[in-house]
Amino acid sequence: MDDVLRGTAPSRWLVAGGRPRHSGREDAAAPVGVPGATSVRHGAGLSGTRLRVAGVRRAVRLGARWLAAAGMWLALLAAAPTWASESRYALLIGAHRGNADEPMLRYASDDAERLRDVLVSLGEFLPENVLVLTDPSADRVRTALARMNARIREEVSRDRSSVLLVFYSGHADAESLHLGGTLLPWEELRNLTSGSAAAARLLVVDACRSGQVTRVKGTRVAAPFALPPDVESRGLPEGFAILSSSSAGENSQESDALQGSFFTHHLVAALRGVADLGGDGLVSLAEAYQYASDRTVASTVATLAGVQHPTYLYDLKGRSELVLTRPGRVRGLASVRLSEPGQYFFRKEGREGTVVLEVNISREPRTARLMPGRYFVQRRLPDRLYEAPVSAGGEQSLDLARASWSVVELDQLVRKGGGGRPTYAVSVWGGGATSVLTGFPFTPAASVQASLDTAALSLDAQVELARAVLTSPQFERRLTAVSLRAGARKVFDLGPFSLSGGVRLGATSFDQRFSGREAPRRWQLSPHLDTLVRADVRPVRGFFLGVEAGLRASYVRVSSVNDASARTPVTPVIALGGGMRW
Repeated sequence: MDDVLRGTAPSRWLVAGGRPRHSGREDAAAPVGVPGATSVRHGAGLSGTRLRVAGVRRAVRLGARWLAAAGMWLALLAAAPTWASESRYALLIGAHRGNADEPMLRYASDDAERLRDVLVSLGEFLPENVLVLTDPSADRVRTALARMNARIREEVSRDRSSVLLVFYSGHADAESLHLGGTLLPWEELRNLTSGSAAAARLLVVDACRSGQVTRVKGTRVAAPFALPPDVESRGLPEGFAILSSSSAGENSQESDALQGSFFTHHLVAALRGVADLGGDGLVSLAEAYQYASDRTVASTVATLAGVQHPTYLYDLKGRSELVLTRPGRVRGLASVRLSEPGQYFFRKEGREGTVVLEVNISREPRTARLMPGRYFVQRRLPDRLYEAPVSAGGEQSLDLARASWSVVELDQLVRKGGGGRPTYAVSVWGGGATSVLTGFPFTPAASVQASLDTAALSLDAQVELARAVLTSPQFERRLTAVSLRAGARKVFDLGPFSLSGGVRLGATSFDQRFSGREAPRRWQLSPHLDTLVRADVRPVRGFFLGVEAGLRASYVRVSSVNDASARTPVTPVIALGGGMRW
């Protein structure tokens, strides 16, 4: 720049400035000794002076342009989203141990770790600003929160977009949190959180009682955790919000199937993007709460502890759209589009893997963001289950509508323990068996069968009618047999096929009548036991075709003129049939 100002490099500067001009070469070409040469040389000196002045002027103009550009960029940065400069802090507490009389929780620390992962990966919480405490004492929580508040005062005292999130998963009652035999009063935790210098403070409490497969977090039925009654009467500090996993008189629950609490599981799913109804790639506090609340209620309808209603109190004064995560703006994650209705379960690796995400889609399509990897996805509808292994790649969009689904029908779903209720079937069968009565080689039969499928067994009830005619030159003998049977089968599903085996116990009423000679009518009741195997196939949804084969052991009385005895013949049976399930 000094060279430019001194005029030693006018050509380079002028070209760079966008206005090419001569740089004195014409003056150098003037012939020596020609009249006017002196004036030409003098003119050249004046031209150089003018160039030096022009260079200075253009340098000033260039500097002004650079200053204007810098000002423009500063203005753009000032107009950029405020989250670019946000300072975000989180204290996440997972406490398995409560008071001495309270059982251990299983998944409190897992809840905290899952929330940490989603906040760091999708919420732009720096790892060094997120602290996870596992089974701390009350003093440890006090100290950690006080130190974090001190950091916030020092580092972000002027940051109007700073955020503090405090999360607790563990035992509690109406007065305090239970931390390994120590107590942290609710009022103290609330004051430590609301008194932070952060512009927005969020307290999330997932606490109560404990049980078994669906555990209730805590132990005292008379005084479960609830927001203090003075909160609504006194109000909340500005910029402060509270999320509680249950309302007064209810119990928060954790699930073995989800390996975590219902509320935190659905909250994490919401933050992964499935709560983003606006489609802008952002999940706000209001969106996350609404989704987590709806799914928690739906998930706990059928639990032993009863329905769980999360609560939400806030006074954010314009920050109700507080953005918690930005899944649509984070690179390296796989985008999974859920466009068809149903309840989706994402399991890590295989069918028996841990549920890492559970999403319910009613009408609006949703998009979830997951770490790249292999997942086993199940899509549950009221009458069937779809299953498919999928591979989610980094920054690639995966539309599950195009997945290679295999279908599990309702009865198969029930047998897997996931049907929620038994299924029913009605079928018609035709076949027969070798007769147990002398003179009848084969007895054709038709039957109607009703079945009930449960998770353990399929139960059958059957009514059968068989008729046979035996003709000789002297007379004609007609046999009518009516049978009632009931039994159970164990069914094994192999894709579209089902194989089963079981037993049925019943009785047959035999009625023999003669024509062509005078003979009395013969009637007897014969109990029997069937052992059978069966194979079914489903050509069309809701319908099935089947074949049964087995052996029948009967108890039959035999009488003659001189003697009466009993025998137990074993005869083969076979039948073909079809029906429908619902």
